[in-house]
Amino acid sequence: MAAVVALVVCVGCLLTDHLRWATHRTTEVQALSEAEAAAQQDAASAPALERLVERQTSQSLRLRNRERVLGITAVAAAALLVVATRRPAGTKPPLPATLDRCMPRAPVEPLSDPAETPVDPNRGDDQTAPEVDLIPLREIVDRVGREAHRLIPLLHAVQAEYRYLPPAALDELCYLTEVTPTQLAGVASFYARFRTKPCGKHLVEVCRGTACHVAGADRVLEELKRGLGIAPGDDTDPTGQATVETVGCMGCCNLAPAVSQHGELVANVSVEDLPEIIAHCLDKSKRRSGGYRPFRKKTAAPIESGTPLLEGPSGLPNVVTAGWRAGAHSTLEDYERSGGFAALARCVSALSPEEIIDQIEQSGLRGRGGGGFPTARKWRVVSQQSGEKYVVANGDEGDPGAYMDRSIMESAPAGVLEGMLIAARAIGANRGVVYVRNEYPVAVQRMRETVDQMRSKGYLGKGILGSSLEFDVEVVEGAGAFICGEETALIESVMGRRGTPRSKPPYPAESGLWGRPTLVNNVESLACVPWILRHGASSFAALGTESSKGTKVFSLAGKVRRGGLVEAPMGVTIRQLIEEYGGGVAVGRRFKAVQIGGPSGGCLPAELSDIPIDYDALRQQGAIMGSGGLVVLDDTDCMVDVARYFLEFTQQESCGHCTFCRVGTRKLLDLLERLCAGKGTRRDLSEIESLAVSVAHGSLCGLGKTAPNPVLTTFRHFRDEYEAHLEGRCPAGRCKSLISYHVTQDCVGCTLCAQHCPVAAIEPTPYRQHVIDLDRCTRCDACRTTCPEQAIVTTSPASPRRRKTQPNAA
Repeated sequence: MAAVVALVVCVGCLLTDHLRWATHRTTEVQALSEAEAAAQQDAASAPALERLVERQTSQSLRLRNRERVLGITAVAAAALLVVATRRPAGTKPPLPATLDRCMPRAPVEPLSDPAETPVDPNRGDDQTAPEVDLIPLREIVDRVGREAHRLIPLLHAVQAEYRYLPPAALDELCYLTEVTPTQLAGVASFYARFRTKPCGKHLVEVCRGTACHVAGADRVLEELKRGLGIAPGDDTDPTGQATVETVGCMGCCNLAPAVSQHGELVANVSVEDLPEIIAHCLDKSKRRSGGYRPFRKKTAAPIESGTPLLEGPSGLPNVVTAGWRAGAHSTLEDYERSGGFAALARCVSALSPEEIIDQIEQSGLRGRGGGGFPTARKWRVVSQQSGEKYVVANGDEGDPGAYMDRSIMESAPAGVLEGMLIAARAIGANRGVVYVRNEYPVAVQRMRETVDQMRSKGYLGKGILGSSLEFDVEVVEGAGAFICGEETALIESVMGRRGTPRSKPPYPAESGLWGRPTLVNNVESLACVPWILRHGASSFAALGTESSKGTKVFSLAGKVRRGGLVEAPMGVTIRQLIEEYGGGVAVGRRFKAVQIGGPSGGCLPAELSDIPIDYDALRQQGAIMGSGGLVVLDDTDCMVDVARYFLEFTQQESCGHCTFCRVGTRKLLDLLERLCAGKGTRRDLSEIESLAVSVAHGSLCGLGKTAPNPVLTTFRHFRDEYEAHLEGRCPAGRCKSLISYHVTQDCVGCTLCAQHCPVAAIEPTPYRQHVIDLDRCTRCDACRTTCPEQAIVTTSPASPRRRKTQPNAA
């Protein structure tokens, strides 16, 4: 009791002294100022100033000593109080549930018959698996098929029924089909789109493509999980109310950052827009009374409404995108009226297979999927093989930041299928496969609808256009593996296996699908074929450069005013695409670099933006064209962070087959993460460079061989930023560990930053300058982007600077 009294008295005295000092401090300061002024004007007043200073000094010393004594007494009283109130624990604390279940126990005789013991309905799922109704499985198997190569479509159907892959359903699937447990376990664990854990009531998917990343998707993802109470490393909140997943790329890069809720696309999402999404997931109604609201559109909306076709210099012909503005290819009838299938009719009636290949060779068409291999050469190799042959359209466009193939399959699916028919006529194939990413549900739907329509009109099947040509197509849906864009991995996936690349040779042209000769072409390459046969090989060859003929469809995204699709002749410069088609970067920002070719490409600085875009010119700069995605970066983007992002992507997408790719990319990622955290050393820079070269030389497939490209190109062109990170600063103000947020004197006290801060790191003080609690701040950037006065700035420890943004920039 005495300790409590002493503690209360000491605290009370301290508070009283503090209030007294605060009350009299202004008067004392004013008196001292007046005495100093008087002493300066009249020397006779100097003794009075000395006496005043002596008196105030002695008062301050007495107050300091009094505070010291009271503070020590309060601490001692608090310590005595703690000791007096402690009691020894009567029993040992219980073990955690997970550890308790693992502890060995002596056998205990049951008190009653187990069959008569009621089951606790509130017992958690960790003790008993939830019951699953297996009756729908038989209907799924009857609809999809029992063959082992139908495994991926079967798993898609099972997941659509149960929203995840229940163990009981997988066991039953092995019993009902020809799939073995080993094959099922390997496939279900390989593909990212298959869930093996129950999904929450609400499913939210966050795109992490390149355009979304530079637009702040990582901050959106972090704050979304924080707001839903999802623990680090998990994707579902403890109550099972919401699940948050990431997607490599949704193919809507001009709407970044993009979030999907149950199939509804929410575009241009920022941290300040998350309360409405979180409230929806928690089944609460929360509507903003005013301010910015994100644009929304359904994923099933026409592609023209979401992916604009950017206009450039007039007079240039469009090969792939002709008629898209008016939606001429929205139906099969529209495609027929615009000249569709005229090239196929000519091929089956007037041209021999060899003449068709000659036309493609004269056009100079090269693969549009990234490799740039001459199309006619691949066709000729397959045509020289004997036996059953296949044509495969590669629509697994996994490059983050690219969405050309999605747009082609959604806007002009009949053009791709006509190209497949012409290829089948040229090489002697009678079966085809269109492989489409699971992340593109609209493309899958439109492809299947067009295949059914063409089959009913006689364009697929037997006796096509009254000829001997026999050809049919199956649309196969992928399951979320970037590596399946590689042709041998794609073939393995079509056969219902893990998407692991095979060693070459033999090449698919000799031994591909089911061990038979297989022609694998990108969907854009196939979409060019009908135009070449209709307008002549010379017309196509007249476009482009000497080594890269024709046009190319590019996707323009990132920090550019107008994002969308661009079809331009090969040889167009990077600067022309950004400025003439995209309108340049936002006002007040500086064009810094462009990332081209996806994870396999590279980052080229603005100084190299006048080089022509063709296969050879880009390769000389250490980059590749890839599928044609361009992500524009400005001075707010950190090139070390961009390199880290791509290494993280390729490391996650690595199939793990070869050591250089599996271990090398992980080691590179660790080194880059250390740099972004300000913990790197100079030795790390030399290790990054040597390790990147080793990974490129030692990897088996194209993913591993080109994975270091973003690192090597940023290292070559932006070495100064790597050096800055060694000093513990990020010049672009992007890396969270190296920056802090501060409020300047321009703050007018509107409290918008405090209202939008998701962690309450800013106390609202109306009409006064706000202060950010840096210990609580998560660097989500919501305060800076919402401040109407641009009074919130980011500083890096070694280089404080102010970053201004324009409204609705980028």
